[in-house]
Amino acid sequence: MPATLRALLAREDLGLTLLHGDPDTAYGSVVVVGRESDRPWLAPGDLRLHEGRFTLPRPPSDPVMDPPPAAVLHSLSPQQRTVPPSLVERCRAADVALLVSPPTVGPALLEEAALRELVAGAGTALTGVAALQRLLLKALESPKPEREVLERVSRLSGMGLAALSPWGEVVARAGDTTGRLGGGDPTALPEGRARLSGRDALVAHVVVRGRVRFTLVGFDAGPASATWLELARTLLAAAALQRSAEAQHDRSRKGALLAEWLAGPQAAPLLLPRLVAAGIEEEGEYVVAVAEAGSRARSGRMAAARSQALLERLREAADEYFRTRGYGSLSETRAEHVVWVFSGGAPRAQAEPLLRALKAAAGDGVPVRLGLSLPRNDLTGVADAYHQAVLAVQSITGAEGLAWFDLIDPVYWVLKQQPVANLATLRDRIVGPVKQADDGKLWRTLTAYLRAPNDLAALAEELHVHVNTLRYRLKRISALLGADLTRPETLAKLYLAQQIDAMLEREGAA
Repeated sequence: MPATLRALLAREDLGLTLLHGDPDTAYGSVVVVGRESDRPWLAPGDLRLHEGRFTLPRPPSDPVMDPPPAAVLHSLSPQQRTVPPSLVERCRAADVALLVSPPTVGPALLEEAALRELVAGAGTALTGVAALQRLLLKALESPKPEREVLERVSRLSGMGLAALSPWGEVVARAGDTTGRLGGGDPTALPEGRARLSGRDALVAHVVVRGRVRFTLVGFDAGPASATWLELARTLLAAAALQRSAEAQHDRSRKGALLAEWLAGPQAAPLLLPRLVAAGIEEEGEYVVAVAEAGSRARSGRMAAARSQALLERLREAADEYFRTRGYGSLSETRAEHVVWVFSGGAPRAQAEPLLRALKAAAGDGVPVRLGLSLPRNDLTGVADAYHQAVLAVQSITGAEGLAWFDLIDPVYWVLKQQPVANLATLRDRIVGPVKQADDGKLWRTLTAYLRAPNDLAALAEELHVHVNTLRYRLKRISALLGADLTRPETLAKLYLAQQIDAMLEREGAA
């Protein structure tokens, strides 16, 4: 027997009133209009729970009536004790049943009651659901649960299914999934119905503890496809939680090993059995990677706590990345960054996808910087490799990016070996008069000139000034410095001072 509004109306504790429609209206699912995760899955036959007005920005479509539901349950609140007249008119025009609950009944209770009636209406069909659940849960016992989950759901539903990692790699697939799915940023795909590889598809993100673990793609095979996709998503979330719990203990053990290795690299031969057990190849190459996230100008205890939580999230994401790729790795979270040592073939090929995995874990708007050492094969050189990775990440001039140690500016490398006070003194001695001359106009002009000293016309256009104005500024700079700006040795000194200034400003020591 299907769930109907009559059963809900009969419950005195809910205090529902039917404003329009038939009390025997049946519904097949329950969604909350104001819940963002519910909106992509609206379908005819829903019972839609609606609270008051939308807050801005409003959804681009109308989740109350598009597509038309079986019924709308409007929840009054102490702040809004009347039903919006427009909602009543829209329900009548579309012949959609409309119920109203009093302010004393919370939306959570309404959702629970509606779901309870839905389950009660399933009757003996729940026996089949329980058997299906037992069959699917066995997939989690597999060494590769993601693949086993998709294969079982695909065989039962007839759907083609694929699970994509946050860095765009196809982790598992089953059934008919022809076409290109990997690459790009799958976390940017909107949930719900989509068109992928020229076919109708369903997209759902598997989010565990605030982080996208997989993007699940299912190719439509019938009216029950969304339900099957939700089953697969739930099982993949359970698999991710299970793996996360297993990895937590392993991460603690490996973090202690890495700290020991970095503190005493000369003792690497004694640590060799444990390093090999952790997947660090004795004869192969390894790379040290260091990641920072967020602003470099953080301060205060609250900011430090948020920073540590963010770094732990990055650490977990990269550990998962290396495990999925079959690379041995060790990791440790430090005060301002995370450090990894990873071992396996083609280490340079891992940098870009690793950065994508870290950015997906950090979330929208959070910059991530990744620095990597040169590949090494001497286990006693791990501390040197770590310092290379730190220098590389510190050399990134923007808010985010990627840098290999051997590709950083050698001037930066040399400057980092000097005390900050000495660098500031040297900069001020070389270009101090220019920096102090005006509101920064001459300094910006000089910085631009050092990038392109041979084409004054193009430089004037870049600075939005007449070329004669540019020549006048350069003469003023030359007079303040007492040096000829066309001489190579002068340009070399000025470039050195400009690089010092940029480095000190980046590190908050300007």
